[in-house]
Amino acid sequence: MATTPSNLGVLQIEPTDHCNLACRMCAPHAEGWETVHGVPKGYLPMPLYTRIIDGLVDEDCRFDHVIFQWLGDPSLHPELESMVAYAGRRLKGRVGYLRFDTNALLLLPDRMDRLVATRDPEVPLLVVFTLDATTPATYQRVKGRDGLVRARRHIRRLLSLRASGSSNLHVQVQFVVQEGNAHEAGDFLRYWSDAFRCHGRGHGHAEIMFKRLSVSGGAEGQVAADRLYEETMSRFGIRAGEQDGVSVVTWNDRPWQEDDGHRGSRTACPGLWLTPVIRQDGHLLMCCSDLHSELDLGALSESSFRTLWDGEKATRTRLKHLAGRFEGVCAGCGGINWYAITPDHVASTHQRAASLGL
Repeated sequence: MATTPSNLGVLQIEPTDHCNLACRMCAPHAEGWETVHGVPKGYLPMPLYTRIIDGLVDEDCRFDHVIFQWLGDPSLHPELESMVAYAGRRLKGRVGYLRFDTNALLLLPDRMDRLVATRDPEVPLLVVFTLDATTPATYQRVKGRDGLVRARRHIRRLLSLRASGSSNLHVQVQFVVQEGNAHEAGDFLRYWSDAFRCHGRGHGHAEIMFKRLSVSGGAEGQVAADRLYEETMSRFGIRAGEQDGVSVVTWNDRPWQEDDGHRGSRTACPGLWLTPVIRQDGHLLMCCSDLHSELDLGALSESSFRTLWDGEKATRTRLKHLAGRFEGVCAGCGGINWYAITPDHVASTHQRAASLGL
């Protein structure tokens, strides 16, 4: 049976779709949606999670990396540290690294200690802190609630643990440029550059990321957001590169193949091949921009990853994209521009379609 290539890109696992902030750029939480994915909010049960991970091992699935986060903050899940540790043990050799994104508000000292003590040091771990502000007033404005001082305190403690000898522990702080915080980009760079130098490089990578704002997958307003980003980077002289052990990362490319200012250049979206997402209830989806679960492939409690990922619904959706037909949630999206499908992806899709009689 033909399958997709062994490199399945980036796997996103959602520990929970609950969040303790209401960021302006995140519609589900800023607008207070009762449900985020069209299903009740919840927490991924640990027995189901371990079954899913074991299934990935049994099918020899390999990913560039695994991200523990989607539309909630993973630190709200009481067993996040156990999830990271289990994935490290079971997926060693099958993933390049593990990652989780958090606002840091609940990453308390005992949880940091547990995270460092239980994780497999041979598997790199990247902890991404989403901050988007330098002053408490701006944090409140763009994040919806107070918390900057607490978040900074927690991050600095993790930096201290990292400097004291925790190997393969990498830290990134993020600033998503948007209306309401763009004026603080220069101060953000200075603050965290000083913080990283103060705590030393430790045994991992220190990184400051400046991101473009994604407007509903390249919808109306994306060009304005991109313009603000480019003007802000120029205004403060922020450029990608490494200085004194601190790496600065910028987004020089547009995040979408097509948006409200660039029409007619869209090709098949690589997300359908390279960015599988596991929802908090264990359902497998094809894209992290699918907020309402239109591309739900089924429950991993009932079917294996390969059965769903190479199944009829997934294959039909990929064939439509290859034919230039973008329907449903895909019709209103610009198509992600971070990855690229290869001739092998295309060939395997046609082979799989033939075997299914499509």
